[in-house]
Amino acid sequence: MNKLVKTTPMIKNYIFLVLGMFLFVSCVQKEKTVKYTPASQKTSEIAEWEALRFGAFVHFNDNTCIEVELSKNTDPMVFNPVNLNFDTLMTTFQKAGVKYAVLTTRHTSGFCLWDSQVTQFDVANSPFKNDVVRLFVDACRKYDIKPCFYYCLWGSKDWNPTDWNPVINAELEGKTPKEIILAQLTELAESYGEIFEFWLDMQFWADTTLTAQETYNLLKSKNPKTFVHFNQHVQDGTKINYFPTDIVNGEERIPPVTGHNATRTVDGAGYYLPFEYEITSQRFDTLSLGNGLMKGSVWFTYPQSQFYPVDSLYKYIAQSFERGGSNILLSTAPDKTGTYRQADCDSIIKLGKLIWGKE
Repeated sequence: MNKLVKTTPMIKNYIFLVLGMFLFVSCVQKEKTVKYTPASQKTSEIAEWEALRFGAFVHFNDNTCIEVELSKNTDPMVFNPVNLNFDTLMTTFQKAGVKYAVLTTRHTSGFCLWDSQVTQFDVANSPFKNDVVRLFVDACRKYDIKPCFYYCLWGSKDWNPTDWNPVINAELEGKTPKEIILAQLTELAESYGEIFEFWLDMQFWADTTLTAQETYNLLKSKNPKTFVHFNQHVQDGTKINYFPTDIVNGEERIPPVTGHNATRTVDGAGYYLPFEYEITSQRFDTLSLGNGLMKGSVWFTYPQSQFYPVDSLYKYIAQSFERGGSNILLSTAPDKTGTYRQADCDSIIKLGKLIWGKE
């Protein structure tokens, strides 16, 4: 004959504990599988981004020190910007009406401008030692300019620092490039407060197991308001090479003559994707990558490089605005001491006055 078992307080507590653990695990699993997507229509956040109108790249990394556009440097000791003062840069930006700035936190060599916990190839092992990312973010906020981060993806057979850097090669004995990338992006997303935009480059160089969706999910989970921007490379914005992305750009290219179409369909769903035009400010004819609309375009500053004539730059910027481009991202670059040359400062300010209709 079956007897009813009396439920004691101890048994009740055990049941609640098991149920609680089950619910916790379920929530964690659900959080891990959240799939973030770009906005389906123009939002107030996108309207705010579009109203910024003028942003500036700060191309500054070990490339500057060894005077190479695509750096394969292995020596952190080359990085020693003795006069680095982001206040000078931000003062110039403020006078020009620059509203957001994008720092190249990690470029092609893998050298990190912060003390990354997953590599020794960083600023902490250079003569400079200071956290350049922190200096940049603090200066941005001091001058009311929105801080943004550029990060160069890597790890495929086409571009992998393990091929030339023994330090990174040793560090990857127990890790994959994907794990390093996600760890470093997590450091950047968690350590410096709210970051307005992540500008991600070279997805086709990334570890082949790392999808754009996975990177997008990571950054959005840290701050859903962060704009996550995958560089769509040298074309006029009609192609979406990497998705999801909150912004469509034409690297060194303006929208087509028919204008930028912000309403796009991807895999049967509609999204609102504004356009950003990235244009280089420095000319160095014998070193040009050849991607710019004008001869000699380079990202970084060299002793021999010069700022393009402002009127020439503005001609393309004005065309981008006329064709539905929302923002201009001007590639600027300090010299190896960490400062802008006076002629560059003057040109940035002059260009800003044209962009804002003040000249």
